[in-house]
Amino acid sequence: MKNRLLALLPLLMTGAALAQGPAAPESPTPAAPPTTPIQGEPPGPDVRYVCPGGPDFSAVFSSDGELATLMVPGQPEIELTRQRSGSGFAYGDSYFELRGRGREATLTAAGRTMRCHAAGRPGEPPRTFEGPNLTVTLFPDGTFRLRERRDGVAEPVLELGQWTQEVDGGVRLILRSGAVARRAFRQADEGRLVAESGTELMRAATFDKIDGRFRLDGLYRDSQSGGLFTECSTGRTFGVAPGGAEPDLERTWTEVAPSREAQVFLQVLGRFSGDGEIEVESLLGIKPTATCPPLAPRSATLRGTEWRVVEIGGERVAFADGRRQPRVTLEDNGTFTTLTGCTSLSGNYELDPDGLRFIAGPPTTTDCPPPTDTVQQRFIDALGAVKSARITATTLDLMDANGKRLLRLEARGR
Repeated sequence: MKNRLLALLPLLMTGAALAQGPAAPESPTPAAPPTTPIQGEPPGPDVRYVCPGGPDFSAVFSSDGELATLMVPGQPEIELTRQRSGSGFAYGDSYFELRGRGREATLTAAGRTMRCHAAGRPGEPPRTFEGPNLTVTLFPDGTFRLRERRDGVAEPVLELGQWTQEVDGGVRLILRSGAVARRAFRQADEGRLVAESGTELMRAATFDKIDGRFRLDGLYRDSQSGGLFTECSTGRTFGVAPGGAEPDLERTWTEVAPSREAQVFLQVLGRFSGDGEIEVESLLGIKPTATCPPLAPRSATLRGTEWRVVEIGGERVAFADGRRQPRVTLEDNGTFTTLTGCTSLSGNYELDPDGLRFIAGPPTTTDCPPPTDTVQQRFIDALGAVKSARITATTLDLMDANGKRLLRLEARGR
């Protein structure tokens, strides 16, 4: 157990989003008996968590919800059992804790906490969009595969990488891969993407896995359960299926790696199997001193995230009771809900190339003591004047028609 802790801590401590906490105990201490019921579920069975300023990781949740397996590239797996939680979900042991609500989560090790958010749309099926010469499939873990037919090229070109959304007025879908730094599409609606060139992609009735041979760059290492390949453009770690060129990878790693924990940069040609492994057909090259370039920072999703207010009108607001902190959640169906300290407010929102607008219904009000009543009214007034939005990592800024920031909110998982 302590070996796992020591392996993960250096990664956690590199993150700019860490908050120093109390030191971990020298030896495990028994957990307190549960006193509250379990509430809330993870956002999906297999979730890729993106942690601004820290290492990304994957979490696989068992079908009965009782076990979470965390996977950090190049590190041993970490198994956590379900814990009691007043809200959201929680998993932990004597050293680690994963706690969250919706798509937001925090990972704690040795008293140091890192805030993370789920990439993509976990728990939802893949989506395929098709155009005249381009097919794109978006997977729920925030990765994509792409097939493009180009003039003068007999075989279609295949790419893979990460997808995310940018909010700056309207919503744009952004694709990034090792081959193309950035492709942008305007999300006209749920069934149509419009490229910067004007080309339209329509939502397909069924999803296309986009099978074929991919040229892959990544870091390989051997383990007790077989070879592991961390692909550079997605950041995902895949098992290497037996057969094909797998013995060549293992032999190369044995000859070059300075230790059993080291990874070696390899270029391979391979396919993705139905079991989530890579079937390597050939080893194309080796760069013993190379590593994967850093992935572009990714942001929390506008929709499905609980956003909590930290600034109103440029002034930071503090709350002795976190339950009084105003928060807002935007849903995929065009509705929003807020808790504004003492008032529940809901309604519709409009998000298009012209901006973002909130159309609130009548509030449900209870008596609100000062100073919460003043903060609440300022929040409601600011929300009504919002005309545009911008997301950076886990921060959401809402601006007026002149671009002045009215509200700053942060994605929170607990």
